[in-house]
Amino acid sequence: MIRWLIAFIVGAVVAWIAYGRAGTSLSARIALLAALRGLAVMLVVALLLGAPAGRSRAAPALVAFDASASWLRAAAGDSTKIRDALRAALKEAAADSVMLTGDSVRMITASAALESPINDAQSSLRPAIDRAAALSRPLILLTDGEIDDGSLQADLPAGSRIIVPTRTPSNDAALSALESPFTVNAGDTLSVAVVVVAGGAGAEKGTVQLLLDGQLVGSSPVTPLGAYASRRSVIALPLPRGAKKSLLQAVVNTNNDAEVRNDTLGMALDIGDKPAAVFISTSPDLDVREALSVLRGALDVPARAYLRIAPGVWREEGPLRAVTEADVRARVQGAGLVIVHGDTSWGDVSKRTRGAHALWVPAAPTAMARAGENVRVSEWYATGAPASPLMGALAGLPWDTLPPITAASPAKGSFTVLEARLGKTGAPVAVIAGRENAGFRMLVISGSGFAGWSLRGGRSQAAFVALWGAMFDWLAAARGDVGAARPVAAIVRSGEQVRWRRGGTDSMVTAIVTRRTQTGSGQGDTVSLRFTNAEVETVSAALPVGVYDVRTSGATTATGSSVLVVNASRELVPRAPALNTTSATRGLSAGAGPRLADLGWVFGLALLLLCAEWLLRRNAGLR
Repeated sequence: MIRWLIAFIVGAVVAWIAYGRAGTSLSARIALLAALRGLAVMLVVALLLGAPAGRSRAAPALVAFDASASWLRAAAGDSTKIRDALRAALKEAAADSVMLTGDSVRMITASAALESPINDAQSSLRPAIDRAAALSRPLILLTDGEIDDGSLQADLPAGSRIIVPTRTPSNDAALSALESPFTVNAGDTLSVAVVVVAGGAGAEKGTVQLLLDGQLVGSSPVTPLGAYASRRSVIALPLPRGAKKSLLQAVVNTNNDAEVRNDTLGMALDIGDKPAAVFISTSPDLDVREALSVLRGALDVPARAYLRIAPGVWREEGPLRAVTEADVRARVQGAGLVIVHGDTSWGDVSKRTRGAHALWVPAAPTAMARAGENVRVSEWYATGAPASPLMGALAGLPWDTLPPITAASPAKGSFTVLEARLGKTGAPVAVIAGRENAGFRMLVISGSGFAGWSLRGGRSQAAFVALWGAMFDWLAAARGDVGAARPVAAIVRSGEQVRWRRGGTDSMVTAIVTRRTQTGSGQGDTVSLRFTNAEVETVSAALPVGVYDVRTSGATTATGSSVLVVNASRELVPRAPALNTTSATRGLSAGAGPRLADLGWVFGLALLLLCAEWLLRRNAGLR
């Protein structure tokens, strides 16, 4: 309405300027000429402003159906109710097609939607909402409400509404998490955490069992749970001797359980006789002790530390058990991540081209002052973290309040992780630098005294943990494997892409994925994995539920093997509904009414009015 008002005012002003400003006497002929001029100008301005040509009307609604498998979890009898709700939504919208959403968005006919299976492995509603918004049409969304992001409701187009049919709750106990390291050491005892989640009617008492390669190795009782409640149990798991790739499974058994597909959760365990991370120090000090505490907290892999306390005398950090230098070198050869503190030339670690390593050069001891001399310790202060792959984790740290360190020679690398200044006044010098190439990562640390940050406590200790945790995390992502690539995530579910981590420098890796069957191994499928020079991870398509044997090979990397366990879809794990039935939101979608510019005859009418005015002006003797 405001656009038409603006066009009317502009037309009236132009007509008054042309025929009323000069003080001409008002006559029927002059009034007609002014009206023709005003109407013509008003139409032209209305066309330029995109004025509407009629009353706005609601755009026809789109019907979207959440086809995720959570609809029929523990409630297969609700299928008829779900179809009836979809049929009612189609009738309300007078629609003959349905937008199915879940794993993907696809348009199908209404009749096909009423017969389509409800088994998508995801509840992805965002694409359906974005498509309705792009078309400026309201959305009638039929869903069970079990989604991760309840804030999607605020992004619905105007005039949309949500329908969440009422369903009958049932007793159900499901496993939502199995927490254990992916790579473990033979002979160790693991603390495996299992999380049990109840359905809409709760869960009755039962037990959780741990199976290692099909053999019972531990159990824990499960007490009754309320609706959508969860409980975390920790079970001790002693590992056998010998390197092998094993299958770890957790199974929950409760009374009157309505859904058995979510009762089992499995993962692969890579049991080895060599640690995945090794810390070597030829000159142990407080820095080593504090860095080791962060290393073991940051990495979800076995880590061992070995200290040289005298020439040729080595001890294993922790129990201080004596070890030979040959044993230490053997550990280093099989480790994917190696940190060397002190003599960085030890073991030729700097020549490694696989996995990741860090070389830590401590500062030389300060010379003792003689009588009558004053020797001031060189104090270096951290000043900031320049642009680097670790900058995001180090942003906002209180560099100006940290205690000083003692720097050695400047650290060299393709990028700088941390800079320091001598006495806060000198030029910035790199004390930590890094390099990355084709999946290989390296850090160079120069200096001593970092433990002073941790020992001060408070914000200084938090900065120490953030810095060393970020460095160890970044290195661990490229620790590699014996093979060319291996799966990253310990828990993989149906419908989710499989993430892979490269083990060497090959950019193209071939993976043969073979599904295990009751009669043995089935036919293997070939999966091509492509890694860019700067990335150590990539993804491949989702796989069906099952246990898979994986063999990978590259052009320069030896063939390696691993086990991949694909569990039931996350949609089968109970979740409290995040959405409820709502009424239609107010308002109309943008562009719902007809526009004046869409009517071609309006342009002709404006031109006709201008021509009529010109002819009448000439007839009246006006220029």
